[in-house]
This record gives sequence, structure tokens and C-alpha cells, in this order.
Amino acid sequence: MVSPELAARWMAVRALLGRAQTALPAPPLRHVQACAKLYEEFAEYLEHNELALALDALMELGRLTAPRGGFWRDLERAAEIMNLDDRILASREAFRAAPISPDDASSGGP
Repeated sequence: MVSPELAARWMAVRALLGRAQTALPAPPLRHVQACAKLYEEFAEYLEHNELALALDALMELGRLTAPRGGFWRDLERAAEIMNLDDRILASREAFRAAPISPDDASSGGP
């Protein structure tokens, strides 16, 4: 039986991964097939509650599609909840390199 604390952590990670997935831009034409495969893998990992593997699939999708910074922040938070230090660092680095969103540009913030 899963503890209520663990179930809550899983739910939070799933929510962050879902939000990140919806923030992904359309893939460039040269990466359409690779992204389709990664989307399939992501869905399968979620179905089997393999949340770290689902995170990895989204990180790879992010590398192929260049999403805005919020995507990487959601992945960073999910990695923090799962205590995946290497993915936390990778998400932070990707956030720093991510395109600035129009909202951030108009407010003068990062």
C-alpha cells in the first residue's frame, strides 16, 4: 500500500509533468518523428508510474523543441520532488538558455 505522502508526491509530479507537456511548442519538421516517439514513451511511462522516465522523455522533447522557461521550471520542480539532483541541475541550465517569454520581456524580468 502506498502512503498518503507518497501518493501526494506522485500527484504533484504528475501535475507538473502534465503542465510541462502542454507547454511544449510544436516540433520542428526535422524532429517530428523523434518527438512523436518521445510523446508515446512519455504516455507509456506515466501509465506505468515511471515518473523519472517520463521526466527524461520530456527533457528530451524540450531539447528538440526549445520551449520557454516555464517548461524547464516545471521539470525542475518535478525533479526536486523526486530528489533527482542531476535532472534538477540540467533543468536549471536549460531554463537559463530558454527563450524569454513575451510576458517576461515586457516586464523586464528573466
